[in-house]
Amino acid sequence: MKVQFRSLAIGAAAAALVAGVGLMAGGGAALAAGGGGPTPPWYPLTPAPYGSLTFYNAQGQVVTGGSINSPGLAAYTVASTPEPTAGYDKATLYLYSPESGTPPQEWPNEQFSESIDTYPNTSAPAPVGTTANPVSTNTGDDLSIASIIANIPNTSTTSGYVGLYDVRMLVGGPGLSQDPTFWDTVISVNTTTDTWSVDYPDYTQNTTTTLAASPASPQTTSTPSPVTLTATVSPATAGTVSFWSGTTQVGATQTVTATDGTASVTVTPPADATTPYQAVYTPAIGSADIGSASNTISYVVQPPLDATSTTLAESGGGAAAGPVTFTGTVTDTTLGTPVTSGTVSLYDNGSTTPFASTAVSSTGTYSVTYTYTSAGSHSVVATFSGNSATDGSSSPAVTFTESAPACTTCNTVATIEGTVPAGTISISTPYTATNPLNLGTLALNSAGTYFSAAASLDSGTGDVPGVNFNGITVVDTQSGDLPWTVSALSTALSDGSGHPGGTISGENVGLTNLTPVFVSGNAIQTGDVTVTDQPAATPPVSPTDTGSLGLGGSAAHQIAADSAQPDGTVGINGTVTLNAPTSTEAGIFVGTITFTIAS
Repeated sequence: MKVQFRSLAIGAAAAALVAGVGLMAGGGAALAAGGGGPTPPWYPLTPAPYGSLTFYNAQGQVVTGGSINSPGLAAYTVASTPEPTAGYDKATLYLYSPESGTPPQEWPNEQFSESIDTYPNTSAPAPVGTTANPVSTNTGDDLSIASIIANIPNTSTTSGYVGLYDVRMLVGGPGLSQDPTFWDTVISVNTTTDTWSVDYPDYTQNTTTTLAASPASPQTTSTPSPVTLTATVSPATAGTVSFWSGTTQVGATQTVTATDGTASVTVTPPADATTPYQAVYTPAIGSADIGSASNTISYVVQPPLDATSTTLAESGGGAAAGPVTFTGTVTDTTLGTPVTSGTVSLYDNGSTTPFASTAVSSTGTYSVTYTYTSAGSHSVVATFSGNSATDGSSSPAVTFTESAPACTTCNTVATIEGTVPAGTISISTPYTATNPLNLGTLALNSAGTYFSAAASLDSGTGDVPGVNFNGITVVDTQSGDLPWTVSALSTALSDGSGHPGGTISGENVGLTNLTPVFVSGNAIQTGDVTVTDQPAATPPVSPTDTGSLGLGGSAAHQIAADSAQPDGTVGINGTVTLNAPTSTEAGIFVGTITFTIAS
């Protein structure tokens, strides 16, 4: 049976109580549904159970599985309905081992909780501590499932019985015999992983929990204001919501109903800190809902920003329209020191769009030159936008009037024209059908598992005078410094016999130790070209393999790339390796490697 993960464990203590159970949190996502099994074949039980059981960890979150080696099932086991008869206040858990063909009341069983588990247990967390339904409290003295099933193993091989056990709760009271009323839940036990999980009844209703904070983050203050955290459970359903900051619960656990589905607490975040907050929804006792954890809000409280002052002066204004220089300083008035980072923008005549902006220098000064092309009156204000430590500020307005320019036609335009050739890009290699790259005779490896040979693309004879490369030559004269890539694709090698052992897959061809070789004086130089080795399949694959290892397959493999660098000539050398299975017959095998350049 699959394990259904129904709750979020908060903190190390909670995680220990649900060891072996997957946990989920974040993003408002509901915990995964599914994982319950079909109705057991022995249902309906006679007599019928009064309801089902729900298991909770020490923080009050529902759990649907755990370790069979831990004491008991969970921190708390709660009946889905109240005890129908007055006077009962002690709950006891039993584990039954189903046997096909045997009446359920006659199945082997053992008690694994203390019969002195008195309820209600008001010291338990909500919702356990607030229910009047029967509660079994595990103080760590309950027997483990592993120890019980060692005595009453489920040996049934009948479909629907394998690996399942029946958990029942019965109640008693002072001077009263045990009530025949019982509550029942079926669990699945996996002795391979030493885990158990709820199998029946199934949990079917997914929920999503979201969290919002008001006022919104951040607060800029030295004295933080209270923040209201509001969780919303969707669809609205009954249960409780607890609020957490890391592993610490904040505020009291809140009740939600199917009417509103919301819950709130008020907290005061610490000053000058970022504090995480999260909400966790726990379904009501006996519910088929699946719990969920909200998104995490990182609430920021930052200290007040330092106050600043900004000055503005102009020079060159008040004359014929032309260049005017604006200068000023920005000062941290809280500290009495220059502001050394941030942006100053200039606004004219009340506009909300700046006509110029510049960064503040390391000495707290700024300077902007702007050219006016027409006459007119101006009222310029400099505004500092602030930075991570300082607030913004604006200067007093500086006013001046520009007169008409000294001339009406102060420039003329001459049109010029030139043509840049498109250029070309080419790739070449000296190895042809009449001048192949001969790898020589393949040698059997030391383990005797395959043959291999290798040869360098570099013959030692330069294709370009004074340059020692003879593998692959790329000549790029394209305009625009366009990028290019080189790819390689190998055919299968064949001896022409047509025999099963007369073919070597192209995946067994590799190209490694790739090295670009540059021409002295060319613009393209070291660092402009990157290479990518493509090692041969090792051990080699058969001729019928359909993969894309080495240089084989249906698509070419990139071996070199130039990312929009200068033009020039570059060589690419490397080592060609050929591996062959021992099933390959003797002979001369011939194939081709196609090198393709694309830009």
